[in-house]
Parts: sequence; C-alpha cells; structure tokens
Amino acid sequence: MNKKLLTLLASFSFALFMSACGDDSSSSASIECLDNEDCLDEDLSSSSEDDGSSSSAKSTKGKSSSSVKKDEKSSSSAKDAKSSSSTKDEKSSSSEKKDEKSSSSEKVESSSSEKPASSSSEAVSSSSEAEPESSSSVELKVTYLSETPNAADLEVSGDTLFAIFQRYVPVSGGADFQDPGLLAMFKLSDGTLLDTVQLLTKNPMSVKVVKGNVYVGTQGEYNSSWGIDADENRGIEKIDLKKKKSELWVSGTALGGGVNSMEVNAADGKAYVAVYKAYGTVPVVEVDLASKTVKSVGDVMDGSGGLFYDADAKLLYIGDRGFMDWNPPYDMGNMFVHVYDGKTLKAATDEDGFLQSYSITKAGGEIFVYVSDYSSGALYWIEDGDFSTERVQFSADAIIRNVGGKLIVLDRGGAAEKGNIAEVDPAAKSVSWQKAFETKVNPYDIVAINGSNAWVALYDVGEICKISLADGSTISSIDTKEFSAKKVEEVTEAE
Repeated sequence: MNKKLLTLLASFSFALFMSACGDDSSSSASIECLDNEDCLDEDLSSSSEDDGSSSSAKSTKGKSSSSVKKDEKSSSSAKDAKSSSSTKDEKSSSSEKKDEKSSSSEKVESSSSEKPASSSSEAVSSSSEAEPESSSSVELKVTYLSETPNAADLEVSGDTLFAIFQRYVPVSGGADFQDPGLLAMFKLSDGTLLDTVQLLTKNPMSVKVVKGNVYVGTQGEYNSSWGIDADENRGIEKIDLKKKKSELWVSGTALGGGVNSMEVNAADGKAYVAVYKAYGTVPVVEVDLASKTVKSVGDVMDGSGGLFYDADAKLLYIGDRGFMDWNPPYDMGNMFVHVYDGKTLKAATDEDGFLQSYSITKAGGEIFVYVSDYSSGALYWIEDGDFSTERVQFSADAIIRNVGGKLIVLDRGGAAEKGNIAEVDPAAKSVSWQKAFETKVNPYDIVAINGSNAWVALYDVGEICKISLADGSTISSIDTKEFSAKKVEEVTEAE
C-alpha cells in the first residue's frame, strides 16, 4: 500500500478516536474512557443533568458521572444507618430523613429549598469528596415518675402468677393515673417474668381467671367530685393472651360505674362486682361473662366491705359498710353482711353497732369477717347469724385471705407502723405467728405457691415478695419497679 495513503488513514482513524472520547484533552479523561466501556453513556447522562445544575456542579467536569454514582452509594445517610446502633429505626431519626433528602450532590445543588445554600467551595467538596454531614444519635431517656407500680391484686392459674398494676403518680391530695393499667404474668414457682399486656383502661382493682379466660376489673379515674362515671373508660376487660391484647368486655356504662372489687363463680361463669359510684354508694351486680348481661343482686348500699364467694356452699358473702349519719340521732344504714344464693339476698348477720365489714373469707369451715372503722380493726367470725363476741385485735387497715387452707391476715399497719403478716388458727381463734416487715410496706394481696410458700403483693414499693407460710419470713422477691409510671423521651445527641 502507498505509504502516504497509509499515513493518511492512520491519522484519520486517530482523529475519529479522539472525537469519540470527548473534547477534554487531559490524560486522565482519556484513560477513563479507555478503561470504561460505558463512559459515553455516562457522560451523556452527566451533561444533561449539569444543564440544570449550579456552577459548582459544572466545576466537576474533570470527573465522569461515575463519581456521582459513587457519591450516591456512600451518602451520609447510608453511613449513618450502618454506623449508628442507636438509630435502628430509620423512621424515628430526623437526621436520617434529612440526609436522605440531600444524599447526592445533584439533589443538594438543584433544590435550594431543601437545604440552605452553601458556598461554591463547600459544594465542590461535597460533590467530589462525598464527605458525610454531621450525624446524630437518638436515645430513649426513661424517667420513673413513681417508685412503685402499685400491685393491686394477684391471681393463680396453673403454674402462672397473674399480677395487675395500677401505675399512678402520687400528687397532692390524690393520684394521677397517667398510664393505663398493666397485667404481668410470672412463673409461679420462682417469679420469672413470662409476659405483660397493657390494659385499655386505668386503675385496675381485680384480676380473675374464669374458664381459661383472664378478666381484669378496672375502676378508672375519679371525676372532679371524687366519684366514678359510668362510661367506656372503665369496666371489665377480657385479655387475649395469644394476641397480647385486651378488650373492654363489659363497660362501666353497663355496670353503672367502676369496678371496686370482683369475685367470681368460676363454675357458672359469673362475676360479682362491687360497683363504685361515689363514696358510700357501691351497689353489687352479677355479670354473666358469656352473655355480658348485668343484673343487681339486691339492696346493697356500700359493697366495698368485701366480697367472698364460697364455692362449696355456692353462696356470695357481701360486706355492706352501709352509712353512718354523724348527726343526732346517728342513724345507721345496712351495716351488716349479706349472703346471696344467686336468686335472693339475705342477711348473714344482724346490725351490730359500729361494726363495719372490711374483708371476708372462709377457713376451717367458718366465715371470718375483718371489721374496721378506719381507726381500729379486729378479726371476728360469724356465730348464729351474728358477729362473735370474741375477736382478735389487729390494726385498722387489714385484709384476710385463705391461703392454702391457712387463715392469713395482711396487716398494713398505721401511719407509724410497719406492715406485718400473721396466721390465725381458725379453730383456736388465736395467732399462730406474726412477722413484721423490716421496712414500712403495705402488703396488699397474697396467693399460695404451694403448701409451704406464698407470693405477697407490696403496694407502696416495687416488689412482690415470696414468703414462708411457716413463719412469714421473706425468701426472695420480684423487682417490679420497671412497671411503674414513666416518661419516655427521645434525646438527640450530636456525634
């Protein structure tokens, strides 16, 4: 071939090659184009995006658009998501949302409304170096508003201990129920926490298990007159343990107020509820838990004096505190114990002076009634349709329970006294043992673990303690402070 023609063809081919690689004559541009088969398509994409960008974006012309894609992959938001363990939830991190909007140099420079305009040098640095913006971590700060979750009632079913917590914050002259009540389940033998379910309503008072279903009675918050409204903010809740959800099964509207206390006839699926309306006005109703029907058990004025269902005799005992007119001639109302057989309400005791029932149970085949007028209290038993003439003296504030066949008195003590636990021999009507707590506590309820031990709910400290039924000594305890009313805040800290 003619050497001149060969030279001419070689020169022409080289010119075409240089034209395909672009106008930039720098060696770095030529190397990129040779090493990257897609460089032409990328340059076209970059030039079309640069048409609408700021001058600072155009100053990155020496780089191909592959550097922009690299910036997108290593944006500050992506780094934040991987490097900050405290911001696992991307939806809850405001800093990550901000970074997502400004992850690439194109987005920062084309939308000045999303981020304040920066200087040209800052924009170039962001585009070429992809330096991450300062990130922040979000942590949850928990502040306990009370030292105790107020364990109000215990129940046992199979190998499970059920406990309900009222979770209020003490305030001057009362209580602030900020959180709904809580149901917690523990292993009966050692107190290992199994699960918790938050209730729908506030101020739970009683938990019962009927035909495999868990029911919680709630009183709810007081109104401005210290009464309880008949509404949907209280009642009997039914808990679905599998779904960990609670349903307002029978509302306060149907009951006529809030649940002050609740006993059950488990065999027939019935609940008996002392319905709190106002101080001294606490009627008792029967609730069919299957049909949700509610009916009055009869003329009960103030059923806050205790409910006890005798499953053997199929009788409900109701302590009616009645009322006392403190003006002459000091008339008294229904101040005695009623008995209800499912159809008729009768008197189990005659009126007897100032004796107001406070708690009722059965032990040794006899019905025992703890009586209190809030200034003094004593244990009586029913003989021949009336209170016994004898008594066992305790403090004003005490409740009685049958715990594994033993008659146990939870003495909450006075203002200056420590609470204590005692066992009373039901036959001899005398104290078998009495054990005081080391510090001032309020023992609120007790259930048997077995014939030797029991769990005691302590109301004013965050603890459920295991005691020996032989002498009342404390064996171990469950720390329940974490169930107390609390405030949870998101605290953002710059890294």
